[in-house]
Amino acid sequence: MKEKKVLIVGAGIAGPALAIALIGQGAEVSIIESRKESQMQEGLFIGISPNGLNVLKELADISRIYEEYCPGSLQFLNAAGTCIAKLDTSYQSERYGIENVQVKRSAIIRLLHDRLNSLGCAITYDCRLDSIEESGKKISIRTTNGVSGDFDFLIGADGIHSRCREIAFPHSPKPVYTELLSTGAIVAIPGWQDETGGINMAFGKRAFFAFATSNKSEVWWFNNFYQKKEPDRRRIDPGLQHQIKTELLKLHKEDYKRIEQIITATSDLFAYPIYDMPPLAKWHTNNICLIGDAAHAISPHTGQGASLALEDSAVLAKCLSTYPDPALAFSVFQGLREKRVAKIVAQARKIGKSKSKANLFATFFRDIFLKHFINLEKKKMDWIYAYKVSDVEAI
Repeated sequence: MKEKKVLIVGAGIAGPALAIALIGQGAEVSIIESRKESQMQEGLFIGISPNGLNVLKELADISRIYEEYCPGSLQFLNAAGTCIAKLDTSYQSERYGIENVQVKRSAIIRLLHDRLNSLGCAITYDCRLDSIEESGKKISIRTTNGVSGDFDFLIGADGIHSRCREIAFPHSPKPVYTELLSTGAIVAIPGWQDETGGINMAFGKRAFFAFATSNKSEVWWFNNFYQKKEPDRRRIDPGLQHQIKTELLKLHKEDYKRIEQIITATSDLFAYPIYDMPPLAKWHTNNICLIGDAAHAISPHTGQGASLALEDSAVLAKCLSTYPDPALAFSVFQGLREKRVAKIVAQARKIGKSKSKANLFATFFRDIFLKHFINLEKKKMDWIYAYKVSDVEAI
């Protein structure tokens, strides 16, 4: 990778993680981001599991992300607030070296950006990609900031609505709105106390609701909200926020009273549309490669979006260090990643369906048998959490 000139489009999680790895291999890396720098601090919180955390800790000092966090253990509640099962994640420390955790998205991005800054790699914000020109083995681009070129290859890490994908693969499938909004907030509630030490996954009579208490005693909550009409993903207007809050209060009127307390205390509600991304046949051309959500967006139901992005960055860096020809490295990368990713995406869809309204018969048996499936769930997730990039052979 020495003397290679690389352009990365997207400064979320996958792009900066890859940049740090490639700089370590001697590459000259440039990053552009369509959002303004202040917008990088938007959003709520995300779950990161051992497979992602084990990649992240190789890139930066992750102790910083624990300044504000929620533990990753799960407690399942029925509509009355009765605990019907628990999934304690403390076993993960011994098995995988680290445990699931919920952290603010901005904390992960800030950690990676600070590391990039220490390596002398600047990010150009408010810079939208307009076009890409491949000329032989070199790439040039046109952006809202002008023209630049002579890049050896380009990496599209610009999310599910990837401009890179749109340009490089104009006939690729488009993201499909699922008629669901992911909603949530971070709320300070006077006198709030919660001794559960993890995430409360509450199956209400008519809807699902999840909440946790951070180490700063704030309530972090999220749920999926049905909205047939697709809203503007760039801006959720106050009217829709009020509608969501009002409807959530109605949906959970007969449920565990803490849910109503949390929703009532919420004044600044966050919401964004959930999209499904049909699989792409190819993630790359000879000198352009997509990673993270740009290549294989996943719904939020398994909390694997960030972890898969981090895995991608580490595997692609390994492939690029092994093969001098980017086209070959990209091909090997997709071969190593697509089956694993497809399996996790399918699992996320299945979990999403299980959160929908259940009939009384299904609810009765869920409450009885859920706790018996927890150990099975640990085994089912082992292949995800135990993933190590060091075990991947880029051949």
